[in-house]
Amino acid sequence: MASRSIWIDISELFDQFRHASHPTGMSRTVMKLADALAGEPGNVFRAARPLFFHPILRRAITTENSLLSPLAAFFPRLKSLYATAGLAGTSYSSRAMKGIATSLPKPLRYRLFPRDHGVILFARWAQQQGIDLSPASLTDGDCLFVPGSFWLGNYAPVLLAQARAARIPITAFVHDTLLLSHPEWLPGRHSSQFRRGCETFLPFCKAIICNSRNTRQELRRLVALPASLPIETCRLGDQGFDNVSTHIPAAVSEMLAKRYVLFVSTRIPRKNHALLIEAWRQLEQLGSSTPYLLLVGGGAPDASRADNDGKKGQSGRIVWLGNVDDHGLEALYRCAWMTIYPSLGEGYGLPVAEALSRGKVCLAAPSGGIREISEDLIDFIDPFDPQSIVNRVTMYLSDPSRLASREADIRRRYGSTSWCDTAATIRSVLERTVLREGSLRSKTVVT
Repeated sequence: MASRSIWIDISELFDQFRHASHPTGMSRTVMKLADALAGEPGNVFRAARPLFFHPILRRAITTENSLLSPLAAFFPRLKSLYATAGLAGTSYSSRAMKGIATSLPKPLRYRLFPRDHGVILFARWAQQQGIDLSPASLTDGDCLFVPGSFWLGNYAPVLLAQARAARIPITAFVHDTLLLSHPEWLPGRHSSQFRRGCETFLPFCKAIICNSRNTRQELRRLVALPASLPIETCRLGDQGFDNVSTHIPAAVSEMLAKRYVLFVSTRIPRKNHALLIEAWRQLEQLGSSTPYLLLVGGGAPDASRADNDGKKGQSGRIVWLGNVDDHGLEALYRCAWMTIYPSLGEGYGLPVAEALSRGKVCLAAPSGGIREISEDLIDFIDPFDPQSIVNRVTMYLSDPSRLASREADIRRRYGSTSWCDTAATIRSVLERTVLREGSLRSKTVVT
């Protein structure tokens, strides 16, 4: 009993953070869950430990080095650590070299160009730093938790085989099913990759966890899964970021004293930036009383957004900050006049929950699982009608007492969730799964 471990797949974090210093919504969820489970593995498991798939060794590896803990602090620093070690930059000296490299078999390519793969690059850096990496010893009584993008990287079938060979149950976290319900929102290969992952990996899991009832319902509708496969739900952590620094970037500090509506989102078409831009074009007719629209998040803009990057309205009331760190983001949440989230599709909609957790009014579209965050504390808007935004904003501008009353109601009634709460729900699923599997095997042996 005491030897059991929760193995948490964090492979995708190495790919993201070799390029970026700021987390996406999904990578933040993966890090927060892994850190919370490691901090409190519970009574059934001795520890929660990270693993990551090495594409040359063709197996999962791990490290006991404390440098990685907590993940939420380590990964945002990883890019700069690579730069210090002389491992930053691109792999190719020319476009022709890139063409040659990408035509090679991947194991050979990654040996010659380690910067092309996150885990390989990390292994090279770890070797320089004297950090030991070793095979992840999956043992009967353990469990494997896959909280991120199980369909990416083409390693899931090998990881699945290793877990099954060790007779340990697998639990996956599904964030949304938008690649199946709305494949047009991303290039076609992403949808086919996701479907292949759903069909070849999820049916072999012993449990699945979703971030909303809507995601669970859509997963059942769109993917042929065994009716007996348990699919649980949990709320995501939305409380304020810990240890917020007083050293806030200048671009963030400049906004804090202004009246702004905050939109935290990756810039992709389904997030619906175009609707906000049209709404602010109309609101700019109010002149200096128009609040700023503050866009926070990275990603490539859609055509309508790109067209406006250089023209941000006659009065300059649309400001894009790009990515900001957790310290800056927390400051922006706390000082926002209100927040907005017009997304066309969401598994959950974490920025909506984060806004409410800080007592802020949030204008949001009723998309996907967003209604489950709070049916009556969100100000719902029509994601296809900019006038619905204009009406809400002008209503609160003309009646500040109404805004104050709404904020007070949110602070009084909204029940925020900590990442420890989320991890406890997930840990309970993992415990039941591993105990159930052990019991079933015992009955089989007796029979």
